Amino acid sequence: MSEPSRSSSDPDKVADLVTPLSCSATVKTGALKCTSGIASASKTASKDVVGGQNVYVKLTSSNVSYNAGTEIFQFDCTVQNLLNESIGTPNGVVPDVSGIRVFFHQGPTADSGTGTITVANADGTATFTGVNQPYFQYNEVLAKNAVSTSHTWQLNVPSTVNTFTMDMYLATSVQPLIIINELLANPGGTISDANGEWIELYNAGTLAVDLQNLAIADSAASGRRPYHIIALSVPVGPGGYVVLGNTTNTTNNGGVPVDYAYGAAMAFANSLDAFKIARVWGTDTLTLDRTQYASAAISAQNGISRELKNPALDNSNMDGSNWVDASVSSVYGPGGRGTPKAQNAGFTP
Repeated sequence: MSEPSRSSSDPDKVADLVTPLSCSATVKTGALKCTSGIASASKTASKDVVGGQNVYVKLTSSNVSYNAGTEIFQFDCTVQNLLNESIGTPNGVVPDVSGIRVFFHQGPTADSGTGTITVANADGTATFTGVNQPYFQYNEVLAKNAVSTSHTWQLNVPSTVNTFTMDMYLATSVQPLIIINELLANPGGTISDANGEWIELYNAGTLAVDLQNLAIADSAASGRRPYHIIALSVPVGPGGYVVLGNTTNTTNNGGVPVDYAYGAAMAFANSLDAFKIARVWGTDTLTLDRTQYASAAISAQNGISRELKNPALDNSNMDGSNWVDASVSSVYGPGGRGTPKAQNAGFTP
């Protein structure tokens, strides 16, 4: 099964190195146990590599058996996602046609006894951390804590093998869980709209995200303006904040600590009423997050940002009750109200 073609702006990044899913088996008793092994991984061509048994994901086996006549060691295996992000999807909604692939990083290899062990019924082989690595594929989108359907794995294990081990990883598309958390649509005062508007993004995920090659766009009454592709590396760790704006010059932008300047080419319309961030996926773009407002009197007050009460809330309507005005005590620069690059003053647990 093939995946869609990717553009050169595909933002896939490998997850931080995590320990592989290391499983050990005793052949004759049909015992199988998966734990975490020694950290060792490298970036795949286009997927995130995820390991860390019972931390990031969980493989669970059942119905383990060994047939001495056929020399088939067999078990049913499910995958549970323990990340905040959904897996098997580039944006949390659209399924990746490549699914979730659990691939063999090392082994299976006999620990005691002798013999060569091979995978009998792999769904395919591909290059992940090495060449021609067999994998089992789960064609599902798994949200946090969701468990996949069961998939039967079969290994050719000679009867001369007593115990064996194998190290696996998941190769999967991971949803960048980036949230529009605060937005200043109208800086007011002596700061121009072009220089002083800014957007704060929050990483609600378990894994770090690099915003490079993601797409941002604003819209007004005339419609959505052209996308801007984030051209530089902009890493944001789990629970971290980044600010996007026209310029990093704090004199011109009103004292905002901008992490990435999109420049004049992306200067927002004066009537900005919506903002979105998206992921480039093949020849398409997939929305990661979007917010909008209809009332400038509520959401575009001079020099007052709108703050999301909690990143877990629906943030699609800035005029709504999930958003609040920045506190009068939250002052940045020469007098703007907001909390750029910090937890919102209006945060509600």
